[in-house]
Parts: sequence; C-alpha cells; structure tokens
Amino acid sequence: METIGSACTSASIDPSHVLMALGMTETEAFSCIRFSLGRFNTDAEIPQVVEEVKKVVGQLRAMSGK
Repeated sequence: METIGSACTSASIDPSHVLMALGMTETEAFSCIRFSLGRFNTDAEIPQVVEEVKKVVGQLRAMSGK
C-alpha cells in the first residue's frame, strides 16, 4: 500500500511535516512515496517492489522526456 501525505491526514494537500523537518523542499516532499508494510509482508517482497518502482519511474521519465 502506498499513500501521499501523512498517515493521519492523507486527505491533506500539505507536504509531510516530517519530510519538511528533515530539510526537504516542498517539491521533494511531494515527490516522496511512502510504503506501509504489514505483518503478512515478507522480506522477499521488498526487492520486488523496489524493482517495480524503478521500472515505473523509468517509464514515467521516458514519457516526460527526462
């Protein structure tokens, strides 16, 4: 599961105050993706998700010309 915004205010359009406190710009904070893991997720799933995210980011960059 992935979401935008903070966990308790996902309907908010403000950037995460935690990411801002870490020194990120608003653009960087809005560009972050947070993934939540549950008790049924396995360690083996994490590299799979990383590879899928890399693939999708590559596709989006190709579509945007970057």
